[in-house]
Amino acid sequence: MMTFYLICLLVGIIFAILSFIFSGGYEASVDTGVDVGADVAVGADFGHDIAGHDIGIGEVHFPLFSPIVIACFVTAFGGGGIIGLELLPFMPILSLAVALGAGLLVGVLAGLLVMKIYKSASANQVTTAKDIAGTIADVTEAIPASGVGEISFAGKGCHISGPARGEEKKDIKRHAMVTITRVIGGLYYVREHVDEKLRDVETDSGE
Repeated sequence: MMTFYLICLLVGIIFAILSFIFSGGYEASVDTGVDVGADVAVGADFGHDIAGHDIGIGEVHFPLFSPIVIACFVTAFGGGGIIGLELLPFMPILSLAVALGAGLLVGVLAGLLVMKIYKSASANQVTTAKDIAGTIADVTEAIPASGVGEISFAGKGCHISGPARGEEKKDIKRHAMVTITRVIGGLYYVREHVDEKLRDVETDSGE
């Protein structure tokens, strides 16, 4: 059994190192380039008027099967088994209980730590509807007078995009600057930015 525990210990350590290197410590780490709005990529609920509510992150669940948690469990299982064999040489089978207990304890602690880190990082990504009101955005898809287009703007540490409708019921061309006035049901209502209106006036005058 000693060989089995040694293999678990080594595999767990190697797996933990590789997981940390390739996943940055947690597979669900915050993506600062994530789009929020039309796709609701992070699980926020836009089924109602979200004015004043947080958007940008969803529920954070215990990362039971994340690579780091699994690696910590396997490592602790192997280490606990070795300790169990040293403490209980006359009953090797009991070392399995020690190994399992150690693995579960370390795995749960690792999961709680990862979840805490993720929540802390995610909190910095939250953007509220109140914060968004008055934000300058860029029109990525033209907004027709009686239809819906798309806008894009910078939130708190992340990039946000979503469907948009004009407050003034007039066409807004692509790449125009707009001001977000409110957010309802995941739909951004916008007005053409004053600089954009002046540019249109100058263009008309030049013609």
